[in-house]
Amino acid sequence: AFVTNAISREVQEGRFNQGPILGALVYMPIFPAYKEDGTLATADQGAGAQTDGYGYSFQGIENPVALAERVKIMRNGTRSTFNAAATYEVFKNFFAKVNAGGFNYNEKYEYYFPTNLSNGINAPGSSQSVLAANSSAMTTNIQDILGEFTLNYKKEIGKGNLDLLGGYSAQKTKVDVLAVNAKNFNNDLVEEITAGGSVPGDFSRLGTTGKSTTTLVSLFGRAIYNWDSKYYLMGSFRRDASSRFGPQNRWGNFGSASIGWNLSNESFYNNWLGAGSTLKLRASWGLTGNNNFGNYRYQQNLSGIGGTIIGNNVGNATWPGGIADEKLGWESTSQYNFGLDVTLFKNRVSAIVNYYVSKSYNLLYNENISALTGSTTIGTNLRNSDLRNKGLDFQVDGRVIQGKDFNFNVSGNINFNTNKVVSLGGASEIQINGAERSYITHVTREGSPVGSFYGLRVAGMVRESDMSRVSADQAIYKANGNKFPAGYKVQGFPISTYSTTPLNPGDLYFVDKNGDGIITDADKDVIGNPYPDFTYGFNLNASYKIVDLSVSFNGSQGNDVIDGQDYYIRNMEGSGNQYSVVNNRYRNEANPGNGHEYRASRGGSQSNSTRLSDYYIQDGSFFRCTNISLGVNLGSMPLVKRVG
Repeated sequence: AFVTNAISREVQEGRFNQGPILGALVYMPIFPAYKEDGTLATADQGAGAQTDGYGYSFQGIENPVALAERVKIMRNGTRSTFNAAATYEVFKNFFAKVNAGGFNYNEKYEYYFPTNLSNGINAPGSSQSVLAANSSAMTTNIQDILGEFTLNYKKEIGKGNLDLLGGYSAQKTKVDVLAVNAKNFNNDLVEEITAGGSVPGDFSRLGTTGKSTTTLVSLFGRAIYNWDSKYYLMGSFRRDASSRFGPQNRWGNFGSASIGWNLSNESFYNNWLGAGSTLKLRASWGLTGNNNFGNYRYQQNLSGIGGTIIGNNVGNATWPGGIADEKLGWESTSQYNFGLDVTLFKNRVSAIVNYYVSKSYNLLYNENISALTGSTTIGTNLRNSDLRNKGLDFQVDGRVIQGKDFNFNVSGNINFNTNKVVSLGGASEIQINGAERSYITHVTREGSPVGSFYGLRVAGMVRESDMSRVSADQAIYKANGNKFPAGYKVQGFPISTYSTTPLNPGDLYFVDKNGDGIITDADKDVIGNPYPDFTYGFNLNASYKIVDLSVSFNGSQGNDVIDGQDYYIRNMEGSGNQYSVVNNRYRNEANPGNGHEYRASRGGSQSNSTRLSDYYIQDGSFFRCTNISLGVNLGSMPLVKRVG
């Protein structure tokens, strides 16, 4: 058993007016971080400090250094863990084992946004900033208890070894969270939630508050047999029941089987791969389950405490909060693996190769339903869903130099994986909002990877020479009630309903997917893949006498990312600091820039170029050094040399 305690101070990240990281990028370099007297600079002059005589307001943002230093975010967590086990030999080769374990975690989270920081362009200490000052506190308690009871039989039979195991396990997890928020602080003398206002409305319960209990019981068995260190067989079966699923579908049956063949132990193996080499082939299949879908989703909850007429009186009432699927059950994944293990040059080089194919089905999913039911979604299984993953893993380890004083070893691995949604079981595609501006950024649809990036595709940039055709299209569009006549073919570029102004030189225009001449949500498509073509890594280890060096690297190649920061530091609205690449923007026909950076415009409503598109998709490939460790073994260095 052991106990650990961790106390940490955090820095908030998020929107630029609250998080110092993005704020440091947006913050205008003409605004100081510190005053001449060395104290922190804040937006003491309110809006005047933000306009600074330029006529247009800059982004309402506080000094990011002040945000980092004055916003209080603390966590204090204590984790206690225990484990006890006992084994008893019931009779020869037959062992009974009891294992009991668990942990308890308690955490106090505290947040305080002070009155001496600005709220946007409102000065610190102003009525708006005082009103925005707030404090949150959250206590979390997690208790997890696990008991395992097994019977194990081991027996040598001739040249073979048999290992049988059967058992039962039970696990219970309790989570208790209480989270509250307070506002209306008069000053910053007490940075505690208890110093909030005295009006009842100044305190509120946060949505993370709640209690839950999860239980999981399992019956399992396993058999392992190997004969003469040549042939290996293993099979296992388990039957699991989760409290997260309905009584009609609570139990799930899962199993696995594997075989292995050590060719190098066969009499006919005559060092095919060199002296001292080994070769082993293996194959396996397994079925696993997923219950990570929250608690009580199969039950219909009651919600609402509101006024209802009971006779001549008004009383409180509750009503069903939606509908639930009592048949909610396990999501399953079936996977096949094929591999080989090789050692060469008297164990100096070893290689492992794995190929796998997996299929996930009965996917756990929040399916959209008609609001007439009293809810907009229902947690259920997509019964005929099919999600595929397949890939290849390759690992090599080599002892390159093995000497008396100097040793050098290297190891590396590479993984190729492809992900594809074969079927959603009749459900519509799944669209997910991202963190920035509540735009839909991801889509899961048949034929594409899970969570593909979703948006418009840029077709090009409007130029001065295009404007006569663009103007002709826009005139017809407006004259026909903001739509094109039936059968009309645009002469210039499709009109975007996202923009409040016509297309102008330097604006981006998008691919008209359905060919109706108008850019709407119907023209959105998969614009990027978040999954890499392959990932890789390698380690280098060297030692010379008492000195050792270890260096690790890893990388990813071919994945896309969406940079949400571009909405603030590449939007060319003139309200905040920008990437230097905007110097290559379109200015006029004589100075068109690089053909990729659109024109500057004040406010996103003046141009449709800020719509989510593949303009914001970037190559996420990287290669980095993750660790460098240099050590000296002082224990092997003689401090005093013996004389005589």
